[in-house]
Amino acid sequence: MSLHTSISTPRTIPSNFASHPTGLRSSDVHCGSEDYSVGFKTYFAIFSLALANCCATLSNTTNTIIKFQVMSVGGSAVASWIANSNFLLTLACGPIFGSLTDRMGKKWFIVGGCAIGVVGSFISSSATQVYTIIGGNILTGIANAGCIVSIAANQEITPNKFRPYAFGFAQTVNSIAAIAGTFGAAAFVKYASWNWSYRLNGIVYGVSGLSVLLSYKPPPPAIRRAGELREILLAVDYLGILLLAGSLASITMALTWGGSTYAWNSGVIIGTLVAGSVGLVIFGLFEHRLKTTNGILDHRLFENMNFPILCFVCLVDGMLLLGINVLYAQEIADLFSKDALRIAVILTPYLITSTVGCLPAGWIMGKTHSYRILLIGALLWCSLFTGLMGLIDSSRLKMALAFSALFGLGTAVTTVIPIVALGLSIPSFLLGTAGTLSISFRALGGIVGITIFTAIYDNKIAVNRPREVSDVVLGAGLSTDTLQKVLKALSGNVPPAVSLSAISALPAKLITPIVNASLKASAESWTYVWVAIACITFANAVACCFLKSVKSNMTAHVESALERSTTRDTQMSKKLKIAI
Repeated sequence: MSLHTSISTPRTIPSNFASHPTGLRSSDVHCGSEDYSVGFKTYFAIFSLALANCCATLSNTTNTIIKFQVMSVGGSAVASWIANSNFLLTLACGPIFGSLTDRMGKKWFIVGGCAIGVVGSFISSSATQVYTIIGGNILTGIANAGCIVSIAANQEITPNKFRPYAFGFAQTVNSIAAIAGTFGAAAFVKYASWNWSYRLNGIVYGVSGLSVLLSYKPPPPAIRRAGELREILLAVDYLGILLLAGSLASITMALTWGGSTYAWNSGVIIGTLVAGSVGLVIFGLFEHRLKTTNGILDHRLFENMNFPILCFVCLVDGMLLLGINVLYAQEIADLFSKDALRIAVILTPYLITSTVGCLPAGWIMGKTHSYRILLIGALLWCSLFTGLMGLIDSSRLKMALAFSALFGLGTAVTTVIPIVALGLSIPSFLLGTAGTLSISFRALGGIVGITIFTAIYDNKIAVNRPREVSDVVLGAGLSTDTLQKVLKALSGNVPPAVSLSAISALPAKLITPIVNASLKASAESWTYVWVAIACITFANAVACCFLKSVKSNMTAHVESALERSTTRDTQMSKKLKIAI
C-alpha cells in the first residue's frame, strides 16, 4: 500500500468560530491541495510512538506475577495497590496531559513520561517491601499517562484515511509486547527473580523515549499556533482538571479499598464513593454550563454522539481486557497450574489471537471506510465466547484454550477500532484530549471490572468451597476444627496438596478428594464471573448500534505533517485564528 495522498493546506478560520454552537471540524479548516507522500520519517515515528505505547502495556504485565511479589516482600493486605496505584495515576493524569498536549505539543510529554518510567521501574525492581513496589508503580502510572499520548500522536502524523492501518500496526506491536512481557515476567519468576520484570520495563522505557526523541519532530499543534503561550496557558481548564482527577481518584480508591482494607458498608468507602460521584456531577455541570471551547470536555468533542458512546465502549473494553488479563491468570492458577511459566503458556492462545487480529481489523476499516458492523460483530463474538468460558473446569483445559483464542480475535477488534473511530469523530486538533480521556475510561473500566469480578468470585467461593469441602471432610467423620484448618490451607498461596499434607489430623487418602472438591467450587465460582463479563460485553454491543459513520472524515487531511512539504512548512509557520 502506498501512502501517497493529497493533503489540504490550512486557511484562516472564520471569526464566528468561537460562537458556533459546536465549533468547526478539522476538515472545515482546510482548502486547496498538494501532493504529500508519507515516507521514512513518518514510518520511523509511527514505530517509535508504538514503542512508547508499549511501555504502558509492559508495566501492566507485572500484574500477572503479583502473588509472587507478595510472597517475596510480604504485604498481601495491600497487594491490590500494586496494580491499582499504576491505574489510578494513569487515569487521573491522562486527561491533564491530553489537554496540555493539544496546546503545548506531545513530544516532551511522551519523552518525559518514558524518563519517569525508567525511574519508577527501577525503584520497583529494588523493592524489599511492598510499599516500595507501590511507590515505583505510582511513578510508572504518571509515566504511562505521558506515554499514552503517543496514541494521539500516531493518528496526527497519519492522513485520516490511513489511520486504521497505522493504528492497527501500533496495536500489533503493543500486543506483541504484552505477550513478551507476560512470558518474560513468568520466566523471570521461574528462573531468576520477579525484580527483573521491572528492570526489563525500565530498559524499554529508556529505548522508547530515545526513539521518540530522535524520530518524532512535529510542527506546533493547531491550538499552539492560534495564540501566544501566555494566552494558551491561561485558557487551560485547571479547575475542570482538578475536579475530574480528584473525582476519579476518589472513586478508584473506594473501589480498591472496598472489601479488603475496609468493609463495603464502612463510612470511609461510602464517603469516598459519594465524594467521587458528587465531584463528577459538579465536573459535568461545570463543563456544560461554564466551558465551551477550552474545557476538558470541549463542546466540539460532541459534534455527534460518537464521542460519549465510544468512551463508554472503552470503559467496557477496559473491563474486558484488563479484567481478563488479571483474572484469567488467577483462574488458570486456581484450576490448572500454579507454575508461572505454565500460566503464561495457557494464556498464549488468547494473547496470540488478540495480537494477530489487530492488523486485519485496521485493514478492514481502512478498505471499507466502515467500522460499526465490524465492532458490533466483534462484541457479540466476545460475548458468546466469554459466556462459554463459564463451562470450563479443571478437566477442560482444551476447551479453555479454544474459547480464549476465539474471544481473543474479538478483543483485537475492540482494541483498534474504537480508538480510530473516536479520533475520526472529533476535531483533529483535540486528539490529545479525546484520546487520553478514552484511555482514562479504559483504565477506569479495568479497575471497576477487576473490583466487580473479584467481588463476584469472592462471594461465590466463600459459599461454594465450604459446601463442597465439608461434604468430604465431615462425611469422613472428621471434626469441624479440622474442616476449618483445611479451608484455611486451601485459601493460601501454597499448592493445596502441600498445605493439606501439613494437617496432622487429615488422612492422606482424603487429600485428593478435598483438592478435587476445591477445584469444583472454584470452577463454579468463576462461571459467574464469565457470565457477568458476557452480559456487560453484550450491553456494549447494543450501545454501538447508535454509532454514526465516520466515512466522510476519512480524508487526505494530516494534522501534523512530518515529511518535508508545503503542508509542513505551513504548519510550522501559519498562525490560525481559532477559539482556544
